[in-house]
Amino acid sequence: MMEERYGKLAIANIMTSIWLGDWDTYEAFMNDVPEGMQNELSFHSLYNREEVQLWYDNHFFIPGDHFVSPYFSSYSKSNEDEEARRHELLCLIGLYEKTAFYFPLEQDRLPDHFGSMTAFMSSILQGEIQAEQEDDRERLQQLEEIEEEMLARFIKPVLKPLLENAEAKINHPFFKEFLSFYAELMSEDWAEAA
Repeated sequence: MMEERYGKLAIANIMTSIWLGDWDTYEAFMNDVPEGMQNELSFHSLYNREEVQLWYDNHFFIPGDHFVSPYFSSYSKSNEDEEARRHELLCLIGLYEKTAFYFPLEQDRLPDHFGSMTAFMSSILQGEIQAEQEDDRERLQQLEEIEEEMLARFIKPVLKPLLENAEAKINHPFFKEFLSFYAELMSEDWAEAA
């Protein structure tokens, strides 16, 4: 169980660095990943820093023809209803506050950015590892419930609309492969790995 948590943490950290366009951190994480496991991360073989850096901005930062919103609120069903959207955002912030997760503020990111949400998953996993090491069953269960809520409420429901939006706009193979990997992992494999 502990080994699986460490594996999920490594993957979550890698995905966070991609969502945030932090290529120094991405490269540092990938240098620590054994070559056999790097092959499992299908997008990595398509990584070319200069290209990826340029296309990251085109796909996730600069609004334009190739822009794909990296924000949960862009894809939630309540997108039309401003009050419902605000409520969902407050609920997300409430989840963050349960674990004193202030990463979005520290990084000057919005809380519903996929990078912030994936960083939150990393933070939860770190807490789970610590709780397991300290044999704190109650804390471990609380964190597992928060992780499940995060997936069920804020990540899984928007994966399909995210992929549909990205299909016509994402040109770079690294990001095409990354989004497929992210969606598949979060929708199916993440819970199984726990």
